[in-house]
Parts: sequence; structure tokens; C-alpha cells
Amino acid sequence: MNGKITQRSAERKEKFIQAGMEIFLEKGYENTSLTDIIKKSGGSLASVYKFFENKEGLFRAIVERGFDDFRTQIDEKIDLSLSHKLEDFLIKFAAIFFDIICDKETTLISRVMMSEGAKNDGMLGKAFLEQILSKFDKVLIDFFEREDIKKQLNPDISPYVAAKAFAAVVREPYHYNAILLNEDIALNEKEREEHVKTSINIFLHGIKKR
Repeated sequence: MNGKITQRSAERKEKFIQAGMEIFLEKGYENTSLTDIIKKSGGSLASVYKFFENKEGLFRAIVERGFDDFRTQIDEKIDLSLSHKLEDFLIKFAAIFFDIICDKETTLISRVMMSEGAKNDGMLGKAFLEQILSKFDKVLIDFFEREDIKKQLNPDISPYVAAKAFAAVVREPYHYNAILLNEDIALNEKEREEHVKTSINIFLHGIKKR
């Protein structure tokens, strides 16, 4: 019986998340009320408070699910307890990261953050940076700080800056085009692989002819 209740609760929570995603995108974070979400999902206000506490908690849950998917893939495809060659690790990390960037849900979340993140003294923006993006960064930073990897990197560039730079190279130019131009990132598997290879080449070797 408890299993059925748990399953039912999970399904109800998922309905709130899906409804929240759609309405946040349509109306913006600030103009969306919990009543709007309840009407869309068919749930109750008590359930929203139970699962998320408030509207900010619901939005954070939407964003955190994206990171959870990323972390699951990292754990499945890269054993972080083992030693890895620099380029091999970057290829695996970038492939997973770029697949998430290409996902429509990531684009929707990013659009909401672009329009709403700075409002209310940057409440949502700070939460997004501190609780979500920092987790993506940490995977790279921890890898760059390994002794066998650190000695291969430019000591004048901190692991934090290196992590931010690598993510930016992998993400663009497709991510901002998708956000600002309302375009899907329509790359096939081969094109994604080529983009990952190019990104890593730029990151490790720059654009200057050798």
C-alpha cells in the first residue's frame, strides 16, 4: 500500500513540475501564481506546499531535476573514483553536458532565468547560480584539481575559471541562439560529436595556428 501511495505522490509531483514549466514559460515567473499551476495540474494548494513549500521551491525543483539527470549520466558513464586522461574525460563530460544543453527543457528553463533571474534582488538568479550551476562546475573543478591533471594545466588559470571557460565553449553558439531566437538545437548525433571535438580542441589548444 505504501508503494502505491508513493507512486501516486510521485505522479502528482511530476504533474506540478510539468504544469509549472509550461506556465512559467508562458507567463514568466513573477506573473505566475500557484493557483495557475493548480488549475493546470489539477492538484491542490496543500499538495504544492507539501512538495515544494512555495513557488520558488517549485521552480527550483524544475531546475534541480535537470542537474539530477546530468549527475545520473555522469555516474553511469564516468567513474569519478578512477584516474582519467584529460582529453578522454573532457570528451565524455562534454558529450553529456551538450546533450543536456540541446534538450528543449533546458532551453525553457534558461529563458525563464534570462527574463526573471535578476528580479527581486536576483533571488532566482542567486539560487540558480549557487545551487545548480555550481554543481555542474564542481564536477569539472574537482577533476582539474587532481594532482595528475593539475600539472598538465596552465598554473595561471584557476580550476574555477577553467571550468567556466570549458562549459561556455561547449555550450555556445547554440545555447543562446536557442534561447533568444526561439530555435531548437537541431543537431544530429554526428554533428554533436563534431561540435564536442571542436570545443575540446579550442579549449586545449586555442584558435592560433600551430
